Amino acid sequence: MDNKKTVVLVAFYNIKALGVRYLESALSKAGYNVTTVFFKDFNSINPRPTTEIELNHLKNIIQKEKPVMVGLSVMSSMYLETVDKVMETVKETNIPIVCGGAYATMFPEEFLNKGADFVIRTDGELSSCQLADALSNGTDYKEIPSLCYKDNGENKINEIGNILTDIDGYGLPAIECENAYFIENDKLVPGDPQLSTMSYEVIASRGCPFTCSYCCCVNLRRLFPKGTKYVRTRSVKSVIDELKIVKKKFKKLVFVHFYDEIFPNLPGWVDEFVVEYKKHINLPFTIWSHPKMVDSEVLKKLVSVGLVEVIMGIQSGSERVRKDIFHRYETQEDIINATRVIRESGVYWGSYDFMLQHPFETIEDLKETYYLVKKLYPPFELQLHGLNFLPGTDIVDMAIDQGLVSKEQMNEIMYAPMQEQFGAYWKRENETMSQLWYRMTYCLQFPDARKKIETFENDPLSHKDEIDAIYNKCTKKYKIRYYIKKINIVLRRIKLNLFG
Repeated sequence: MDNKKTVVLVAFYNIKALGVRYLESALSKAGYNVTTVFFKDFNSINPRPTTEIELNHLKNIIQKEKPVMVGLSVMSSMYLETVDKVMETVKETNIPIVCGGAYATMFPEEFLNKGADFVIRTDGELSSCQLADALSNGTDYKEIPSLCYKDNGENKINEIGNILTDIDGYGLPAIECENAYFIENDKLVPGDPQLSTMSYEVIASRGCPFTCSYCCCVNLRRLFPKGTKYVRTRSVKSVIDELKIVKKKFKKLVFVHFYDEIFPNLPGWVDEFVVEYKKHINLPFTIWSHPKMVDSEVLKKLVSVGLVEVIMGIQSGSERVRKDIFHRYETQEDIINATRVIRESGVYWGSYDFMLQHPFETIEDLKETYYLVKKLYPPFELQLHGLNFLPGTDIVDMAIDQGLVSKEQMNEIMYAPMQEQFGAYWKRENETMSQLWYRMTYCLQFPDARKKIETFENDPLSHKDEIDAIYNKCTKKYKIRYYIKKINIVLRRIKLNLFG
């Protein structure tokens, strides 16, 4: 008979949920049975809050497992309405609730005041195990680093600690969660939903060296104890060991997505990586990069072992917006050169992110984006979207200080229902000139459309109907190209598998 005690972990809107998978490994190693619930799938187009049926599924799991605690991974504010309903459901079971993740790290008191028993900030592996031990054994938990709790009605926020500089010490994430459930569309499906996917997400590092105002990474870094290393990289061996297991378990695996904020570029790391990746993994893969981090020699080495796509944030073609608003300090030349290097290094696909049509942006800024995109080295894909104001990011106070919105209006924006927040992400400005420059920029990624669009740039208003018609055709081409891109990656996977 298994006498080990159980912990239930809940991931929201993410079946890959690396944070929860690392926690499962840590708790399993510490002697606990872990039940992991993947609560709803990600859908940025039509996100849906939870239902009573789904909540009852979760409640039944908790009542069946009788865990020592239930851990909720709250990474984002965009699905808080579902998190709140889950918290209310878990309270009915009288099992201690522990919240963690990026959003909970920044706002621990919010969760304590809502009824969470505990919050664990930043890296949760060691502190979660210590808390589970304390709850299991009835011992004191008050001195556990990074732990937050209520004591006689007062919120206690412990200093952040239990952070490993050598993150290999956290072990590997749970690639196949042993006792997992997927709750979606009112259904409860046993098993790890990740195993049926065609891609695998891996992180080779933690943290980001940059200070973008719209991102929480800079403020998470500010929470770390002085002198603590924030950007930390795993060993190549650790990464390859993880991917070896993935290749055995994922029957449909086609490519690997390195989900690091910036793919590691340490001296010697890439050289070791390309040797071991070629020898043991040999799959197409994707990375994230930054205009100031793109390196020709590094990319050529990575391309030689399967790199097919570099995703890079540019965010705006306006140097004013990038520097003064987004706190990004690359120049126009840095960006153009980065796209040239990506192209000349043999990378199959360059994908470039832009955040447009937000309150800080003028028509002149939008025009500058258009003219910058004209100078990017083709072929490329543009990912155009809006700006979400997220709690705990520097850009929130900037918008308030500049009088763009009041504090009350900002709170309404940040804590709106999830459909409204994701709608804002994809929202298109209705003002005619803004819409025209946006659409013209979008069309530049298609060579045949580009030639026509460039003839309208001196007077777009007089060619509105023509621009709209070309844009509508390009949106259809975008979808077709997406499937061609995926087919190409599948073919590359077959080629690598056959010929190495």
